[in-house]
Amino acid sequence: MVWQYSPYYIAFLAGGAISLILAVTGWRNRTIICAKPFALLMLAVSVWSFGAALEVSSSDPGTQMLAIMLQYPGIVTVPVAWLLFSFEYSGREYWITRQNLFLLFLVPAFCVMMVATNNYHHLFYSVFDQSVVDGIIYADITYGPVFWFNIIYAYLIIYIAIMLILQRFVYSSSVYRGQMVAILIAVFIPFFVNIAYAIRQISFTVIDPTPLAFIISGIAILIGIVRYQLLDITPMAHDLVIANMSDGMVVVDTLDRIISLNAPAERFIGVSLKGAVGVPVHDLLPCVTNAEHRTGEECRIEEMHEMNQTIDGEVRHFELRISPILTRQAGVRGRIIMIRDITKQRKAEDALAVARKKVDLLSSITRHDILNQVTVLLLNIDTFRSGTRDPEMLELIHVQENAVENIQHQIEFARDYEKLGVNAPQWMNVMEIFYHLMPVMGTYNITFHPPDMDIEIFSDQLLERVFYNLVNNSIEHGQHVTTISLCSIPTDAGLTILYEDNGVGVPPENKERIFERGFGRHTGLGLFLAKEILGITGLSIRESGVFGTGVRFEIRVPPGQFRIRT
Repeated sequence: MVWQYSPYYIAFLAGGAISLILAVTGWRNRTIICAKPFALLMLAVSVWSFGAALEVSSSDPGTQMLAIMLQYPGIVTVPVAWLLFSFEYSGREYWITRQNLFLLFLVPAFCVMMVATNNYHHLFYSVFDQSVVDGIIYADITYGPVFWFNIIYAYLIIYIAIMLILQRFVYSSSVYRGQMVAILIAVFIPFFVNIAYAIRQISFTVIDPTPLAFIISGIAILIGIVRYQLLDITPMAHDLVIANMSDGMVVVDTLDRIISLNAPAERFIGVSLKGAVGVPVHDLLPCVTNAEHRTGEECRIEEMHEMNQTIDGEVRHFELRISPILTRQAGVRGRIIMIRDITKQRKAEDALAVARKKVDLLSSITRHDILNQVTVLLLNIDTFRSGTRDPEMLELIHVQENAVENIQHQIEFARDYEKLGVNAPQWMNVMEIFYHLMPVMGTYNITFHPPDMDIEIFSDQLLERVFYNLVNNSIEHGQHVTTISLCSIPTDAGLTILYEDNGVGVPPENKERIFERGFGRHTGLGLFLAKEILGITGLSIRESGVFGTGVRFEIRVPPGQFRIRT
């Protein structure tokens, strides 16, 4: 073994060291996607680079040939490792099976064997010679047919890997573009350098510069790891995400013909992708609105439907959300139909409705029985009051009567609160509600000034209870209320409904506390309940009147939850 100094020796060692460090880094993070094939790739490059360093640092033919044989396990592994990396990076890791790995490494293993036995057949290297360049002896090889077979195989594999990464580059988010640029630089530079060397287009044709090109690849990968979180966060293929969705997805064109659907949709509809493509969607999903019945802006509106389907003898319930597919010019390219199985949700809702019905029945019976007993108590208290003139006894009777009436109010509050939010919100006419309350106000000689607009509010069905509590609050606490007025003021934030009376009003320190549960001279539940009812649909209430001139309750209605009737 005769050693010589070559200027390429340090470069090859540096490339091997960088590649080895990257291989160790990849292996330490082997639980991350792409890390294992990346570690294999860098290890193969490291073997190639160290073997090249040994080749250029020796001058005798035996050592140079040994170095070439040591390089080839790394050389033939690099293309396969790139392909495995591209499989995982593009979301096709399911292609990496034992059978495919065996087939991919079959040619590389054959080529390594042919290099090791080249002296017997000369099919890999037909001629092994030496050349002297600037006083340094290098191996000068003439390639045989097996070499070119290996080159074609390697370039084909690298081409497939590049195409997979480019496809991910085109369809992926810009967030991952930096990663992909680093990967493409890392694969393109050695690829083109190796092609140029193979066809002898580089001036220093005696030395294969491909391992040196991997130094640039290593730097590109390092930048990708440090700046773009390569090997830490990688994009996921859209087709993989769609295939693993629990919801069904059907894609239709502008003529409502099915052009794609995923596996869950196949199960829900009961037809395969092959049998569904080109079929009008209405043949399989009759609830979907026909394209002929939609015009203009209707094509851009989302639709919601429900349907029932019998699957394996069981009736299942599905929710369909239909959304338009828009182009960048706001044109409509088709529609996406998302199908969600809501069978469990529907069964839970039915079970909850049955349970609630039983609880409501029990509560209703219990309240009825308690109120009957309260009525008996009030009758007895009234009897006791008429049978005595003792002031102390009358005071005790009054205390007991207040206590029983409070119990009565608490039970009525429980009944109203139990109904809170049970029924779906609906459009409620404010004037119709006050028509029902006018007899109450008339009993107390209160004049009502109606609003100048006929307003409907989308709210809980207990909205009438809100205004009843406001009127009752004026009667009980206003002391000398003779007028109640209602008006509405449209604002940028929606609509403000003002309820005002000419009573004593609310002291400044109590304006927030009057909506707390239990605050007040009686049960303290009326305004608390009013606020809770309004809050169900996003309405709010506050008191802004001047103490001594009457109350002023502001009910604020968000946009879209009121309408003015003409």
